[in-house]
Amino acid sequence: MALIPDKPTIPYSTAIPGGLRPYTWVKIQGLVPETSTGFRVKFIYGQYEGANVALLFNPRFEGSPHIIFNSLVERKWGQEERKENIPLRKGKSFTLRFTTTTKAYEVTLNERHRYEFRHRLPPEGVRFLEVDGNVKLEAVSWEGGGSYWNRFPTVPRWGASRVY
Repeated sequence: MALIPDKPTIPYSTAIPGGLRPYTWVKIQGLVPETSTGFRVKFIYGQYEGANVALLFNPRFEGSPHIIFNSLVERKWGQEERKENIPLRKGKSFTLRFTTTTKAYEVTLNERHRYEFRHRLPPEGVRFLEVDGNVKLEAVSWEGGGSYWNRFPTVPRWGASRVY
């Protein structure tokens, strides 16, 4: 795993050259601060206003904790999918794993809780991962994806990894 000495700033952004392919996965490890009202993980087509968002993963802690899943297609948000009784807690660490399948994103939280969000846009068009809001990142890693990800010499057979 490649080590990056500087802590990332939020918002965090990284390129996903070649897009997401079936069975590509992205793992995010972090901590939800005690003061968090929520955070967002976005798999997006571009870094410009109105870019398509293939997947929005948005845990919220105001009121009853819940997760919102959604997509932005042609500048219009789709129907929100809301998941209640989530295992994310303020002041606690977490591990998220986003796996792209041919039909959906499978999201695993702390290796036990699983969610599914069906594709509304082709995942191959995703070019960036962004994380923002009240969250502290500890590590971001991935495997698979386009040919660019498979050229990192420090992590053989893996796309890339970053530990903060």
